[in-house]
Amino acid sequence: MRVNNSLEQKKWQLFILKKVSSTMDEIKKECYNNNNNTLLMAYNQTNGRGRNDNTWVSNLGNLFLSIKLNTLNMSNPLILNYITGIVVYDTIKFFLKKKTNLCIKWPNDLLINKKKIAGILIDSTSRGNKISELYIGIGINVKVAPSGLDYDTTCLKNENSYKISRKKLLNKLTFYFDYWENVFKNNNFLYIANCWMKRSIPINSNISFKYNKKKVNGIYKGINETGSIRMLIDNKECNFFNLETIA
Repeated sequence: MRVNNSLEQKKWQLFILKKVSSTMDEIKKECYNNNNNTLLMAYNQTNGRGRNDNTWVSNLGNLFLSIKLNTLNMSNPLILNYITGIVVYDTIKFFLKKKTNLCIKWPNDLLINKKKIAGILIDSTSRGNKISELYIGIGINVKVAPSGLDYDTTCLKNENSYKISRKKLLNKLTFYFDYWENVFKNNNFLYIANCWMKRSIPINSNISFKYNKKKVNGIYKGINETGSIRMLIDNKECNFFNLETIA
């Protein structure tokens, strides 16, 4: 189904605020409950959150937003992490030079030439054993590459010769969410996982990651049908749902 590439489509409701502490905290307020997908963007975010309660550096001019999905039903938030990774990848890729080395790094970062340009946070609330609300936090470095961190960063301004507005980014982001929602409804999770893997680092790449507070080296073998990452460690395949890759 062809999706109208516009924020004014009936499936989306857009809120733009000048300043919030965190878009993820803001969007959970009762005033944003509705029957549409809700996207909330802030020009200024004073206490942005990343994965594992890490701070998300929110430089002015970058894109900070949270999404509450009401039209995409799923039983496992992990699937949403993969779909969102693909959506953010395709959105950024649309505005980049064709030969730019963009990839998804497990589980929720996007890198250009090993420099972080975007991050994703998935949150959910449950009633009993059923997920009742799904929230997505997305940060994209548009104008400023944050400094003073323990990893390298970049921004769209550094990777392009032309200006990219946040409005164009939002339009493309909602377009790809609608597109991949339809893809997911007509395919199984393995299809989504394969699409994600095509955008991640190559299979059989050497990866370092943190596990039980220790640095471990292994070989990346892809994603299995449960959504876990497959790693070959000392010639033994292991599966992980929650780990932090370093490089």
